[in-house]
Amino acid sequence: MWGVLQQQLKQLPIWMGLVILGFFLIVDIIALNKPHSVADQSLRRLDNLVYDWRFQALPPERDSRVPIVIVDIDELSLKKEGRWPWSRSKLADLVTALERQQVKLIGFDVVFSEPELNPVTQVLTHGQVSASAQAELQQLIPQLDGDTQFANVIAKQTVLGYFLHNTGGIHAGVLPAPFMKIEDKDQKRLSINFMPDFTGLLPQLADKALGAGFVSTLPDADGVMRRSPLILRYENGLYSALSLELARQYLNAPYVKLQTVKSGNQLRIESLAIGQNTFYTDESGMALIPYKGKAGSYPYLSATDILNNPNAIPILKDAIVLVGTSALGLTDLRTTPLQTGYPGVEVHANLLDAIIQSTDSYNASYYRPDWEPGLTFIILLVSGLVFIWILPRLEPAFMLAVAGGWLAVLILTNLAAWKSAHYDLPLAILVLSTFSIAVLNIGSGFLRTNTQKRELKTLFGQYVPPAHVERMLENHHLAGLEGESRHMTVLFSDIRNFTTISEGLKATKLKQMLNEFFTPITGIIFEHNGTIDKYVGDMVMAFWNAPLLDPHHAEHAIDAALAMLHKVDELKPIFVAKGLPEVNIGVGINTGFMNVGDMGSMYRRTYTVLGDSVNLGSRLESITKFYGVKLLVGEGTYDLAPQFLYRLVDKIIVKGKREPVCVYEPVCRLEDASEGRLKRVEQYNQALAHYYSREWDAAEKILRQLHKSDPERKLYNMYLERIAELRYEVLPDDWMGVFEHRSK
Repeated sequence: MWGVLQQQLKQLPIWMGLVILGFFLIVDIIALNKPHSVADQSLRRLDNLVYDWRFQALPPERDSRVPIVIVDIDELSLKKEGRWPWSRSKLADLVTALERQQVKLIGFDVVFSEPELNPVTQVLTHGQVSASAQAELQQLIPQLDGDTQFANVIAKQTVLGYFLHNTGGIHAGVLPAPFMKIEDKDQKRLSINFMPDFTGLLPQLADKALGAGFVSTLPDADGVMRRSPLILRYENGLYSALSLELARQYLNAPYVKLQTVKSGNQLRIESLAIGQNTFYTDESGMALIPYKGKAGSYPYLSATDILNNPNAIPILKDAIVLVGTSALGLTDLRTTPLQTGYPGVEVHANLLDAIIQSTDSYNASYYRPDWEPGLTFIILLVSGLVFIWILPRLEPAFMLAVAGGWLAVLILTNLAAWKSAHYDLPLAILVLSTFSIAVLNIGSGFLRTNTQKRELKTLFGQYVPPAHVERMLENHHLAGLEGESRHMTVLFSDIRNFTTISEGLKATKLKQMLNEFFTPITGIIFEHNGTIDKYVGDMVMAFWNAPLLDPHHAEHAIDAALAMLHKVDELKPIFVAKGLPEVNIGVGINTGFMNVGDMGSMYRRTYTVLGDSVNLGSRLESITKFYGVKLLVGEGTYDLAPQFLYRLVDKIIVKGKREPVCVYEPVCRLEDASEGRLKRVEQYNQALAHYYSREWDAAEKILRQLHKSDPERKLYNMYLERIAELRYEVLPDDWMGVFEHRSK
């Protein structure tokens, strides 16, 4: 009987190995036949890590056959030409200047969906102008119409950008004609990404431009830009990306054609034919972005240098020019397999470059061939069966050698296919299957558990209080690394005038100052249950309610902010005594739903938060100086933390948003407020109530009293100035007193 039991125990690894192999075979089949399933998403995420690693190890080696130059609206351009947005007449001058340089094509990674305000029209509408002066001014309207000037110069060589998106029924501007319309019966057969909304072009620009392409991107679930759509569907029309439209214009291709293969009742896109060129995509028209290298792989020229340089610039002759932005507050930065902070305009440049170069003799695109699923299944099945049969018969050392050798073969073969044929072959499921069967036979379950603990400690140890880490190690269910949407509070804080401060200090002094500043600030955030997201220069970002739940996250964030401001006041004389500059900070806090999780690539990952609520928190911090306050919070934070005394600061629309929000200044906790402070805040809030009711005299009277008692408070004077302007204007019936911030 004992012998039978021993025999059964010997057979257990074989049977368990078959179970493991069967599991991976089923996962492979489900992932293939049910896109977006749990199996597909899990394998895709793992293969994305492999993809990033391959790009790091073997980036494409590609020389541009046609010069692609990025004209950058950078800080220097804004300094010399004025803040963004520039007038359309200045953009017309930029296009004219580029045409003088004999460029081949011009593409704008900028969207022009709304008309520019004509200054003459504004004067006639809002000013008190005599009849004779009106007649003279009417004649000036065409001369100062920036949209017309811009439209008149974009017909020959300029391709404009627009957005296709799914953000709540927005239909702004107009769309160009689709390059192809699909019949109703084919709409369900094709899996092209459908976008129900658009932010299009100003009609007169759409009519005049040489062409137009969408600049929308669809990053992967972890926020990394590995692939980008070359075609998207709106209604029954197919639209091309900016890079695809530029390539079509450059190649003088009369059409873009879908090359498809039948798969059951479905039509799978295999590639796009752009004239004589072929560029491979996936079944939905998404293309893997063949990054030529890190940021700066293409030459950059400052827009102001183009506008003010009458001489020939050799690099621009016969070049394709992409106009984009890198100025602070305007930068379109993406996370890519090669680096974070990658300019979005270079994504278009890489795709454009690769499409132009993809000919019959050379394939610049990276893709998964149609035969890949069958090959992967065969390798998975055969290698699994061989391992299940061989490994139980080997000593542990030989098990490691065989398993390691086979893994090396899989990896090197995968790299060779990537390098030589540009095949993006999956590796994760093959490695996982091999590894799982090997682990089963050498009994390393304990090591895997220990490794998970070390990873958790490494990931969170620098960002959350040590007690939190211990709780997570003891109770894994309390926190996870997977991305999720959660109602949270985020805090942004940075040092005022840091650029000036840093320029006046030596590197050692600057390091000393930042260390002595961040150490107590971080301690305060930890004391109030916050999680440090990141430090960027002088900026610190933190959030609450992750990784551990905190039902009082808004209250704790405000307490932390007030404690930070108090600590900064304590540090000022200490810094001065040490020969360091005085430090002041601005803090912005917002509460709302955010995406939180472990994000990034194989070589760099971080536990962070993303989303519109996060962006609003950053914007609130940036406008504290505008209002002369040190701390601003959004409506969500205000609603969740009634324990504080608040001063309503403004109703605003921040850059990039359409819906107004109220922003508040937390003064102190209610129980700590003196009678004098309560009275002043109550008077101020009463003045704002009169202001929003258009009761100018009543509002002005209170504000003047407050300004007299506290002339240094910027808010009082700001609203007095607004009242002086508004009382003589004819306001629309729906005026709500909303102020729009046009810069970030």
